[in-house]
Amino acid sequence: MNQFTILSAIVALGAATRSGTTLDALTVQPWLDRHLPNLVSKAQALRDGATWTEVGALLEAAVQAAQELKPVLAGTARAAFVLAVVQSLVREFAPPSAQWLRLLLDSPCAAMLVEMAFRRLFPGG
Repeated sequence: MNQFTILSAIVALGAATRSGTTLDALTVQPWLDRHLPNLVSKAQALRDGATWTEVGALLEAAVQAAQELKPVLAGTARAAFVLAVVQSLVREFAPPSAQWLRLLLDSPCAAMLVEMAFRRLFPGG
């Protein structure tokens, strides 16, 4: 997995940080170095058949990892960050038979999936 692809997608979001600056590569790169191997592993599981179990595991792993950025990104920006990461990984690793997943992640429903993962992992907020 090329980190540049994900890094480009994340930086292209133009997400504002809590300090009012735009999220940049210097902030994201250390996070990618720590969490991308696990996220890639979850995404590679999609190759054997993209079921809700694998999709949920990927979403939850991305949400859990994104919590590390809580001091930098507010909730909505962090959710957009998670979605950008998951979309990039699905494009890279999901098989052609998982076209439904690509379509779903490019739809307005994708934000709800990320929200559900956040609520499942952090029910108290």
